[in-house]
Amino acid sequence: MIDSHAALEAVVRHAIELEDDYDDIAPTVTALTACGDTALVPRLREALDRFLDEGNFYGRDLIAGISAGIEGTAALPVLLRASARDLRDDQDSLQAEIIELLHADRATGRCVARDFAASETPELRRVGLWALGFVIEAQDVELLASAMTDVDPEIRSLAVGSIPDPAGHDSAFGALVLALRDLNEQVRVSAASRLGSTGRVDAVAPLVALATDPTSRVRSIVAYALGRLGRHHATPALQRLLQDPDRHVRENAADALGSVGGPAAVDTLLALAADHDPKLRVQAAKALAKAADSDPRVAPQLTMLARDGEATVRAATLSGLASAAGRPSDRGRLLVELADDPDPMVRQRVAVVARHVAPDAAPDILRRYTRDPDQTLRRLAATELDRLTNPSTR
Repeated sequence: MIDSHAALEAVVRHAIELEDDYDDIAPTVTALTACGDTALVPRLREALDRFLDEGNFYGRDLIAGISAGIEGTAALPVLLRASARDLRDDQDSLQAEIIELLHADRATGRCVARDFAASETPELRRVGLWALGFVIEAQDVELLASAMTDVDPEIRSLAVGSIPDPAGHDSAFGALVLALRDLNEQVRVSAASRLGSTGRVDAVAPLVALATDPTSRVRSIVAYALGRLGRHHATPALQRLLQDPDRHVRENAADALGSVGGPAAVDTLLALAADHDPKLRVQAAKALAKAADSDPRVAPQLTMLARDGEATVRAATLSGLASAAGRPSDRGRLLVELADDPDPMVRQRVAVVARHVAPDAAPDILRRYTRDPDQTLRRLAATELDRLTNPSTR
């Protein structure tokens, strides 16, 4: 049995002086976390406040972990307040403690998160909305819809990210559609991304309306979201986005056309595949494989792209095959044809995607690649072989 008070003072000194490695204090931290001595709570609060005032996020994280272990969910308000203090770090450890407490007692965690989300202090509202996202319930839509009108754009963005399943909840869906008109770019991006995951056909029209947004980042996420929805009546908007001045928008639009599929989308991608510009053929090569099941013209075109004179196009064809859900035998045949490509970049791409595209042929190809003259390829092949034989490393 440890002297918990003395142990805590040792941890505090360690966090202040930083003279020892964490390994030296780790057994003490572990023992304190499991000791259950609630008499330490006042001193824990005092130490946490000190570390927050001093900007010592290392000490904050040590004390937060001990507090969570001793108090359980009762420590959640204190940890959320600590998270609301910006110490210019990523808060990975602190947030992991908070998330674990939220999941340990969802009902209590949700009540605490809602209280913070309703706070008059912006910093507390932000952390409350973030926490609520981990324990959200359908009845929280009203609170989040209200937060979407907050004067703080970060709060509005957090509310968009936390809103519960808009696929089956009309109020949540409607709130996201309204958020597409927000003045803040990040809020529009968040709302478009969430709508793209709904699978709802009525998400297409509001996203199409956003395709002329003045910000390229928003137009790019619109193209991505329309691709995720996979609805044919998004094709005209995606065809227009293919002419966008921003490269990322054009690439996302081409990829989305592959996901949408159908004759009109494939017509557009086939035109790209025949263009003299290899950059456009690369776009087509990445996208067409996704449309293979929707149009019989795709398979022969992929064969041609796999034999293109530009190595970048051949490599892009492999990337497209890896991201598609077509028949493994058809995809695997093209990969095997490219396994002996003269360009090391193409062979490197074969190594990376082989276990996804041609799982039966992958072991033999990768073993052969471990003796390839290209050093990068040998390294990639060894890594991929390890992933094949040791699934835990994937």
